[in-house]
Amino acid sequence: MEFTLTEEQLALKRLAHEFAEREIRPIASARDRMPDPAACMDWDVIRKGSKLGLRTLTIPEEFGGGGADTLTVAIVGEELGWGDLGVAYAFDQTWKYGPALALATTPEQREKFLPAFMADETHLMAIAFTEPDAGTDNMFPFDAPGMGLMMRAERRGSDYILNGTKIFISNGGAAKMCIVCARTDPSVGVTRGSTAFLVPADTPGYRVGRYLDKMGRRLLMNAEIVFEDCRVPAFNRLGEENGAWELQRGRSYGRGSYGATVLGTARAALEDALAHARDRVQGGKPIIEHQNIALQLGEMWMSLEAARTVLYRAAWAADHAEEYDVKLAFLTKTLCTEAAFRIATMGMDILGGYGYMKDMNMEKYMRDIISTLHGAGSGNIFRMKCAALL
Repeated sequence: MEFTLTEEQLALKRLAHEFAEREIRPIASARDRMPDPAACMDWDVIRKGSKLGLRTLTIPEEFGGGGADTLTVAIVGEELGWGDLGVAYAFDQTWKYGPALALATTPEQREKFLPAFMADETHLMAIAFTEPDAGTDNMFPFDAPGMGLMMRAERRGSDYILNGTKIFISNGGAAKMCIVCARTDPSVGVTRGSTAFLVPADTPGYRVGRYLDKMGRRLLMNAEIVFEDCRVPAFNRLGEENGAWELQRGRSYGRGSYGATVLGTARAALEDALAHARDRVQGGKPIIEHQNIALQLGEMWMSLEAARTVLYRAAWAADHAEEYDVKLAFLTKTLCTEAAFRIATMGMDILGGYGYMKDMNMEKYMRDIISTLHGAGSGNIFRMKCAALL
């Protein structure tokens, strides 16, 4: 494994950092405080990022995208997360699922859907998986009839009719294309009876039920999506009928970069804590000279470096099929999110009362990072998944 970044990776790292510093950070705090969760996302930032090639970063070069490998995505994701975790996730969801339009589609589907995605600077992607009564049952999964996702997709002639509700959908209400997983055979478990569909957001019967008013990561739109007799052509089916799980297992886009964006937010928390510790004087000297503060800063730095090392290992392995082990993705997501939470917690402690105030960024870092402890499965679920594969 080579730890030296290529010139291209270093250039993209600088580009992403400058973009975060120039375009994301100046608007993040004000957007975070907007009361309407549907208004917090800044579309100008999305457009500007698209012009730089960030939105299409993971689309293969042969189709006009950046062709970035998993390690490069992790590097760029950390920089955007340093700017704001919500904005970073808006791009990250598109990095994960945008490649499906190029690599998981038939030539005819690709010809229909990919050009529109590439040309539209506001075309984000989402995946609709979680349901009000099906979260952990999908993640492990509890593979029995009546368990897991239950949204129905019934075949009627050349169409499927989708009925049901999805919830906690990142980029929900913002994405113009959603990969929707629905039950096509309820008589068997979710891994054998579910099918994936490409559903444009303007399809009749597809609507936003409500925009979810989140504690943190507010610059990422998150919504409940309701499907009411939503007629989707069979042409839009992604892969084989009842093949959603095989499709997901065979094309695990982005898994090697799990946790990259939240590490960027953790790095921002460490930088703010360090600056405060150098400036704040108590007991006749800057608090960084007090042993307890120094110990916490050292722990924060070690946690960040250790998590990034595992992240890079997993990302590198994802780019080298012979080295890839899906447990690395589960490990990385858990390690990065939990390390970020510890770093933010210690940052709050170092800032003391100031850390709790809304005119400082630390409380925002904490709110944003907490969301990742549960998004896409909790750490304990991933520990169980790793144990099952040992």
